[in-house]
Amino acid sequence: MNAVAHAAASEVIDLRSDFLARRTPAMEEAWARAQREPYRFGLREDPHQVALERRIAQMTGHEDALVFPTCTMANLVGTMLGSSPGTRVITHQDAHMITSEAGGAAAIAGVQLVPIPGDPWTQQSQRWADAVDGGDVQKPACSLFVVENTHNRAGGLPLERDYLEAICAIARERGIRTHLDGARLFNAAAALDTPLDTLARGFDTVALSLNKGFGAPIAAVLAGSRSDMAKALVLRQRLGGGIRPTGPAAAATLAALDDVAHFAQSHRLARRLAQGLAAIDAIAVDPAQVLSNIVVVTLPGPTTAVEVQARLARHGLLALPFGEHRLRMTTYRGITEAQIDTSVAIARRTLGGA
Repeated sequence: MNAVAHAAASEVIDLRSDFLARRTPAMEEAWARAQREPYRFGLREDPHQVALERRIAQMTGHEDALVFPTCTMANLVGTMLGSSPGTRVITHQDAHMITSEAGGAAAIAGVQLVPIPGDPWTQQSQRWADAVDGGDVQKPACSLFVVENTHNRAGGLPLERDYLEAICAIARERGIRTHLDGARLFNAAAALDTPLDTLARGFDTVALSLNKGFGAPIAAVLAGSRSDMAKALVLRQRLGGGIRPTGPAAAATLAALDDVAHFAQSHRLARRLAQGLAAIDAIAVDPAQVLSNIVVVTLPGPTTAVEVQARLARHGLLALPFGEHRLRMTTYRGITEAQIDTSVAIARRTLGGA
C-alpha cells in the first residue's frame, strides 16, 4: 500500500487541491429539486444551465458564457478562439497551460506557447511587449496573450488590475487577442477586495473553474462575446465536452455562487498554515507571500518533494509535489482551524521544528 492509500485508510487532512471542497446543504437541496424536474436534451436548453451561463456572463462583464466539463477544456477553447495554428501564444512562466494541460495548445490548437521570462511576482507589463516585438517572417506571429490569475505556481499570486489593464492595452495596440485563465479568479477577487468583473474586464475570453473552492458539479465556464460563445459551442462539441443533462448540476452550481465569503476564510487559513510551517527548520516558506489559498513550501537540501509527501501522508497529511523540492498545500471551504493546526503539528513531528 502506497503512502497516500495508507493515509486514506484513516482520517486524513487533504490539502492537495481546492477542488476537494464538498457541496453545501444549499447546493444539495438545489440538486435534489432539479432532479425532480424534466431533463432537457438540447445543448443549451436547460433553464438552470441558461441561468448559470447568464449569471457568469454578468459576473465577468461579458455578453455570454458557456459551461464546460473542465477548466482545461475551457482554456483550450479560449486558445482556439483567439489564435490560429502556427502562431505564438504568450503566457506566464510556469503557467498552468504549460505545466498541467498535457500540451493541448500545441497538439490541438497548433500553437507555440512562449513563457514570459522572470518571476511573476515582478509584474512588469513591458515583458509582454518585449515578447511580441522583434523578429522577422521566420518567427511565428503572436496571436494571443493568456494571463493566469491567480498564478498557481507562484503560490496563488493575485494579479493587480493595473497590471492586467496594461497587458490588455499592449494586446489591443498590436491586434492581439487576450484570454484570462481565471481558474481561481474568485480567489484573486477576494484577495484584492476587487469585483470579479473588474479583474475580467478587457479580456476577450475568460475561463472560470467552479469546482475549485466551491465544490460545484459544473466544473468550468467560458465567458466572452455572443459570437465567440457560438463558436465555442461547436468547439466544445468537437472536443467531446457536450455534457447533458445539465439541470441538477447547473442548479447546484448556481446555489454555490450565492456564497463567496468562504474564499476570504480560506485565505486566512492559508496564512495561519504558512505562519506555522515557517517555524520548521526543514522547510522554507514566506508567510508574507501567501496572499490567497495556496501555500508553497521549499525543501532545502537533497530531500525531494516526493519523499516528504510520502512521509507526511503516512501521518495523515496530504500535500502535492510542485517540482523536485517544492510542495503545495491548498485551503478551501470545509477545512477548519483545528485541521490547519494539526497539519502544522504533523509537519513539525515529521520533519522536525525549531
